[in-house]
Order: sequence, then structure tokens, then C-alpha cells
Amino acid sequence: MEKLSQLTISEIVARDYRSALVFRTFGIDFCCKGDQTIGEACLGKSINSRDLLEKLLEALTSPAEDSFDFKSWPLGLLTNYIETKHHALIQERVPMIRKFLKRVEKIHGAQDPRLKKVRRIFEKSSEDLQSHLEREELIIFPYIRKIAGAEDRKTLILSDSYERIREIITQLMTEHEQEGEYLEQIRILTNNYSPPEYASNTYKVALAMLEEFDMNMQKHMHLERNILFPGALELSQSNTDSKSSR
Repeated sequence: MEKLSQLTISEIVARDYRSALVFRTFGIDFCCKGDQTIGEACLGKSINSRDLLEKLLEALTSPAEDSFDFKSWPLGLLTNYIETKHHALIQERVPMIRKFLKRVEKIHGAQDPRLKKVRRIFEKSSEDLQSHLEREELIIFPYIRKIAGAEDRKTLILSDSYERIREIITQLMTEHEQEGEYLEQIRILTNNYSPPEYASNTYKVALAMLEEFDMNMQKHMHLERNILFPGALELSQSNTDSKSSR
């Protein structure tokens, strides 16, 4: 805590963009007034600096998921993880990224016309994602949690709705491919999220948030395409084959 408190806000944001989201939540300007320390900024806004520092540490020390063996997880647990980790991050970040992109385009759009294209692609991507996440959370994930339970699995698999579930899963995987194309377009336009020399802190944070969004989407889609959906279909198929062989 002491080390963070000794740095200016702009220095903290430059070291780790995740801090910008915390500052924004507390209503602290990390761009134009980034030369203040946390104590100075909190004093001016009557904010408890200890509360802010605790939120900063929480954001900056969040554990990495790379060491998790997701293939060994029960499917129901994996759906919960995807929903609470990746879906929640998407829902939280999309409105923020939209605001940042609009602000950056307004300031730098005349100088950098790529920003308008980036914003339009991200708007389309996030609109498509909303429907995508709803179908996963309201239809597919609950179904997977049910078939993961031994008692009613066979009944669910042999029901008339099962083929519709398979169709939706196929559709979702196709949409993953489209989202991947959106992300690739944004990477190209932003030179892999590299800020230009004249970029302000707001510009840098917008690109950093886009890069985080990209990484989250890649992990999210990997867990679904390569582990969750194949696992659910394999579980369903194995039980269907078992039923027909009797």
C-alpha cells in the first residue's frame, strides 16, 4: 500500500491499466489530473484512501487462470466459471470501452481516422455478443448443468429439445468465428494495440482495455469451443449410445 501511495496516479496507470478502472469507479481523473498522488486525489473528493488502495491491490493482484486444468473440471462447474469470470468481465468492460472509444475518437479522430473504424467494429461485436451471452446463460448453460446430473440425463438427451440444443451450440461456435474476425480487424487497425507517440493516458487505457477484452474473449471462446461444448456433446452421445445398445 505504501508504494502505491507514493506514486502519482498517472504513474500507477502507466504501470498497470487495470488501475484506471478502479480510479474511474471512484470518480478520479487519471488523465488530466494524473499528477496527483492517491492521497491528494482522495482528499479533494472526500474519499477514504484506504478503501481505494484496497480496491487497487485487489485489481492488481488478481490470480492468473493459466495454471488451471479446466479439462478435469466438472461441466457444471465450468459453466459457472465461464459465466462468473468471462461473461461478467464482458458485461462490465463493454460499457467502459464504448465510453473510452467515443472519447478518444472525439479527441484524436481527426488525426487518426482508424479510431472511427475501431469503434464501429467494437460496437457491432458487443451488440452480437449480447444475444450470444443470453442464449448461453438462459438456454445452453442450464441444459449442460442438467445433463451433468446423472438422475435426469437420459430423459433430457432423448427429449425433443435435444436437437435444438445441438443446433444452438453449432450456431454459437459459428458466432465465435465471427467474433474472432472482429478482434482480428481491431488488432490490425491498432497495430496490436500499440499507442502512437502522441497518445494520451485515455488513449493508452482504451487500447489496453481492448487488449484485455481480446485476451478474455480468446480464453472464453477456447473454454467453450474446445472443452465445454465438446464435453457436453460427448457426454450426451455416450449416454445416447448406451441407451440404444440395451
